Amino acid sequence: MYVVIAGCGSVGYHLTRTLMAAGHDVTVVERDAAKCELLRSRLGIEAFRGNGADPDDLRMAGVARAAVFVGATDLDETNLVGCQIARHLFQVERTMAVVRDAKNDSLFRVLGIDVAVNATHLLVTALEESVPGQPLLHLMDTRITGLELVSVSIPEDSAAVGKRLHELELPPNSFIALVIKPDLAAFPTADLTLNSGDQVVAGTTADEEPVLYEILTGP
Repeated sequence: MYVVIAGCGSVGYHLTRTLMAAGHDVTVVERDAAKCELLRSRLGIEAFRGNGADPDDLRMAGVARAAVFVGATDLDETNLVGCQIARHLFQVERTMAVVRDAKNDSLFRVLGIDVAVNATHLLVTALEESVPGQPLLHLMDTRITGLELVSVSIPEDSAAVGKRLHELELPPNSFIALVIKPDLAAFPTADLTLNSGDQVVAGTTADEEPVLYEILTGP
């Protein structure tokens, strides 16, 4: 999958690394020349110096053939305009953006951004992750009523260790979206085996979350 990311601050950089590790083709548009050079030297990817809300710069980055555009700059207006240009001028199928100011959440959704991730929510998640013994994290709010996206760490004594995904009896409204292992991020297949330390990203409901948690972590 080809992804164009506008902005390479902390969020953009780590998102780029994660997507590349999962085997995706990534190009970054970034105003700062030093950051562009850092991306080229460290990650070996195409990095264009430019404005993520400028149609000419996005065209140069090949956004017309992208499956996903991500606005990850420090400015909400740049992220919003970039997503609008990608969607309406270049017909990019899916747009995503980081929202720095929580007051802009509703605006991003009204204007049709597929996924708007609140930076404050990311900070809360990071704080949750720093708490020892916190094996379940709420990753983000989804646009689907009742659906939660969570990450669960598989402990050593879990009964799920060594099981294939098709052997897990998940709750009826829950599903596994991604399994992150030390050396790769794997999309779920029936024969994928869970190991201790794996991070499982799953969709679930508030009612089923405790059941899902017990299935993935219980002895």
